[in-house]
Amino acid sequence: MDTQTNKPVAASQQAVVPTNTKKEVAAAIGNSGIADSILASFDKLAQQGQLVFPKGYALGNQLKLMYASISQNGNVAKATPISIGESLANAAIQGLEIDKSQVYFIVYDRKMQMFRSYFGDVAVAKRSGLVKEISARVIYKGDDYDIETNDEGKEYVTGHRSSLANRDNEIEGAYAWAVLPDGRREYCIMTWKEIQKNWSKSKAPGTQKDFPQEMSKRTVIRRLVKMIFNTAPTDMSDEAKAIVGSYNRTTKDEYADETDYSKGTPKQAKTTVSNSIIEEEEVPFVQGDDSEADGDGVIESEGDEDGSLPF
Repeated sequence: MDTQTNKPVAASQQAVVPTNTKKEVAAAIGNSGIADSILASFDKLAQQGQLVFPKGYALGNQLKLMYASISQNGNVAKATPISIGESLANAAIQGLEIDKSQVYFIVYDRKMQMFRSYFGDVAVAKRSGLVKEISARVIYKGDDYDIETNDEGKEYVTGHRSSLANRDNEIEGAYAWAVLPDGRREYCIMTWKEIQKNWSKSKAPGTQKDFPQEMSKRTVIRRLVKMIFNTAPTDMSDEAKAIVGSYNRTTKDEYADETDYSKGTPKQAKTTVSNSIIEEEEVPFVQGDDSEADGDGVIESEGDEDGSLPF
């Protein structure tokens, strides 16, 4: 709405990507096609009033680092320029920093998608302003813990004692808690079976098998953040709205579509992590195989060559 004439403003006259942002993108990205794709994504957000970057975020520097990282891997050539641009744009809107291992990328069916790490989920939650502090803890067999329910029907942990030796025991579950700006605490508590069910829908769950403790914490934090974001008041800041919108879009991308395996033997993705990119390969799905690797419908992935993982 034009504040002077009080008449609607045509879409073409509404908010556009600032010139300095265009210059930063052009300077950071050597590929004009990908740079144009990033700007196209930014333009859509600008039209929606959601082109807001976190305060202090070094946009040009982070785009340059992310593009340099994915360019080191030949798998990027398999992804469409549009999907690369959208992935980098979403990472920037959420304020993710690749040099702090907050984000990595997956090539899935010729589409590059952005994945947040454990660090990334925590960072985004805090940057939104909807969360002051957030953390998670794993529950092992043999731990002494108490879970209660308040008058509103919400579960919370009242005590948890463990030992170093218990970390070698089976995982019974995990929980996350967040401190909100008004001082209230919110919890998310999941059993081991609930966590595994969540992992079964992921496009790249192999790292979950290799690093179950850290990935369990990531799972409960993600569920808690999603609940806080999607129940936040409508009068949140423009920065928070932009972060929440991008967070929801990219979180949805991390999970495979529901597939009915009862009428055939479909193919599914096998992924490998390398230099912040995961490549998709098609491998046969074998019904009746109960092995952890392939038989439960879970996509297998392997860690980096040095065994590290961008949690």
